[in-house]
Amino acid sequence: MDCLAILDSGNYAYRLCRILEQKGYVFEVIAAPCQLARDGCDYCLKFPIEYKDIVVEEGLKNKIPVRRLYAIKPMFSKVKYEKIF
Repeated sequence: MDCLAILDSGNYAYRLCRILEQKGYVFEVIAAPCQLARDGCDYCLKFPIEYKDIVVEEGLKNKIPVRRLYAIKPMFSKVKYEKIF
């Protein structure tokens, strides 16, 4: 199952993604789904849910706060987002 980390800006999302890539993790920066975006055009980091603690820890270490985390739950014809942090 995948997870989405909502950050304050696209720059923060790309910066955290780059920091994690240097540590050997390959994640994806995507536009936040419209149900989760607050300011119209947010970006988020998409990654497997088992790495959520690593993402939050690295964000805190590098002063890039993760504002919200959502688990992506596939449904019959659409996707449901469950807030986990």
